[in-house]
Amino acid sequence: MKKFKRLGALVVALSMLMSMTAFAANANPTGAIVLTIGSPTMSVNGAAKTIDAEGSRATLYKGSTMLPLRSVVENMGGTVTWNAAAKQIVMKYNGSVVTMTLGSKVAYSNGNQKQMSIAPFTDNGRTYVWLRSLEFFPGVTVNWRADTRQATVVYPMVAGSTPGGQELALRITNTSGITYTELRLAPAGTQNWSENILKTPLYMNSIADVTANVAKQKYDLQGTSYQGFKAYWRDLDFSKAGANGSLNIIDAEHCTLMLDGMIGSGADATGNISLYNATGQHIRSIVYGPAGSNIWSSELLPNGYLMNNTSILLPVQYMSARPYYDFRVTYASGVQYTFSGVNVASQWGGTQLIRFNANGQVSYNSSTSGNNGTYGNTSVTFKNNSGKTVYELRMAARNTDSAFRDAENLIDTTRSGSTDDFKFDLAGSRTWYIRAYDKNGKVLESGRVTFSSITQKSATITLKRSGDFILGSDTSSNDGLLIANLTDKDIYGMFILDPKEDKYRNSWKYDDFDDDYTDVGDLDAGEYGTFDLDLYGRDDNELELIVFTDKDHFAAQKISFSRNISNIGVICITSLSSDSLKYSNYDDYSDKLGDDRLVLSIYNNDSSKSIKKIMVRDAERKDEDDNRESDFTKEIFNSINSKNGSSNRINTDEWKNYGYYDFLFVFDDNTRVVLDNIDLDDYNYYVQITVDRNGAKEDGE
Repeated sequence: MKKFKRLGALVVALSMLMSMTAFAANANPTGAIVLTIGSPTMSVNGAAKTIDAEGSRATLYKGSTMLPLRSVVENMGGTVTWNAAAKQIVMKYNGSVVTMTLGSKVAYSNGNQKQMSIAPFTDNGRTYVWLRSLEFFPGVTVNWRADTRQATVVYPMVAGSTPGGQELALRITNTSGITYTELRLAPAGTQNWSENILKTPLYMNSIADVTANVAKQKYDLQGTSYQGFKAYWRDLDFSKAGANGSLNIIDAEHCTLMLDGMIGSGADATGNISLYNATGQHIRSIVYGPAGSNIWSSELLPNGYLMNNTSILLPVQYMSARPYYDFRVTYASGVQYTFSGVNVASQWGGTQLIRFNANGQVSYNSSTSGNNGTYGNTSVTFKNNSGKTVYELRMAARNTDSAFRDAENLIDTTRSGSTDDFKFDLAGSRTWYIRAYDKNGKVLESGRVTFSSITQKSATITLKRSGDFILGSDTSSNDGLLIANLTDKDIYGMFILDPKEDKYRNSWKYDDFDDDYTDVGDLDAGEYGTFDLDLYGRDDNELELIVFTDKDHFAAQKISFSRNISNIGVICITSLSSDSLKYSNYDDYSDKLGDDRLVLSIYNNDSSKSIKKIMVRDAERKDEDDNRESDFTKEIFNSINSKNGSSNRINTDEWKNYGYYDFLFVFDDNTRVVLDNIDLDDYNYYVQITVDRNGAKEDGE
């Protein structure tokens, strides 16, 4: 199974290298190279480097990342040679040898055959190789992040590897109730843990001064208690690391990193707040810190009191991505109070107006505070399918300009086709008005959403091209458009077009489409892939699918989903020729996918025999004669020819089972194949069973 994303133009470059050299004391240090799409540079263990003097750029080709080979391998400490006569590439690194040939998907790692998704090719004299072929070297891993379009190559440091990293004096304060005997760091998302950076145990309510060698990137921190319990703190941002830093461990899930006095998770902005004291008391001290951190700044009132019913203009540093801070005030009486989750970033530019009220609440612009994107009981995913970039998203209980001015921005800048997550307090109301804004603060779209209950835990809000806001239940991160090739033909390439706006000629070849549009990927016979759900038309529910069976022939099909489709669309291609295709399509509204309903596809991968009968039963009903038809309770699907497939929407509740199923497949020659104990509850909206007379396996989303 392959997954593809529409990531823009066919040829793009991967650059920037989130890197790490593990601590100097580590017996097995690792390095990292992070490459970002669109740049001819990369960062090797924290240092920016040009990929090569010729301006080589990595490319995306048919959904796979292709890498300019030589520079990356040599920075890892390896070598690359080229055998022109055999058109063969030979890479050597850390005692291993990987060989591959131009135009062939087969590679060899220390003599063992490996399969690549895309064969190596040359362009303007430079060789491009499938990025994940670097994992053919033992100990090398490749991590891909679609949201930042970055690939990180993590590898063992060897003689000749490009060094990196810097020493950081780190003061660690443990305010939790746990004593830690070990603390280790690893590049974020990896398991390449350093040596223990603690020289002695870090007792509860104590401080330890340590030295770490880190690169300018994100790390995960692992702590081990006396009892062997392990705690993890994720995505600590050392990208602004200088000479000094401090880390406060609050509990087994939360900590705060400060680097040279700046918040390590991204304190990148300075602004002004106009703070009005409406508490009814005189304030003699104000300090602030990241929400929930218990880390406090220096005194904001160095010259005395902030009297009741007076205001003061204060400069503050903050994280633009999460500008929510706690303010601890000390009254003249000596009583302390903390105003929690205060947004210090101005919503409309200029100075943020903040009012501390006598009831302990905070208001902005002289109005009582509402929600923000960090605190609340409802987790919301905003999905922007509008075709425009949304710079701010606000929700208000009343549909008035003043209500939206007082509402807080809930999201980071979200491009079309992207998502952002936030938390929201429904505050006892199911119905909320919503507006999306452009970079100038003008309203792009407005609408209204109604939640299922005032206690709804999660939801997805989709802004469609039509301008409608669609509220759906929260679903898997793999949501989008799934295309399954249930035919006997390989798909050479596919394009997803706007059926009304995108133009082409029937005489066009693959290269003609590729000049004007983006190839989203290929699919072998019996394979499926997931793609971005790009929909068009008046109701934002249509697309035109162009499928090439080779470079010269294509089939085109206009496909419509339900007008209220939100996050999931499925297309199962059941017949394909050089100029036509047949299909079935499903979505999360009309077919209620993701709500105890899913698409079940059966693909007969046998080379000669048809399946004449498919049956299912509760997995608990099995007996000694495992393939006896009389023990199976329900027959599903019609016969399926060799090298073909079929699909249908199923409701597992109707089968009167509880998630676990056995499937029986009977072929024309009476060969029986049983797939035992399959838990369909593991899948959100799609399951595919591939079967031949030697066995069966399942996969899905």
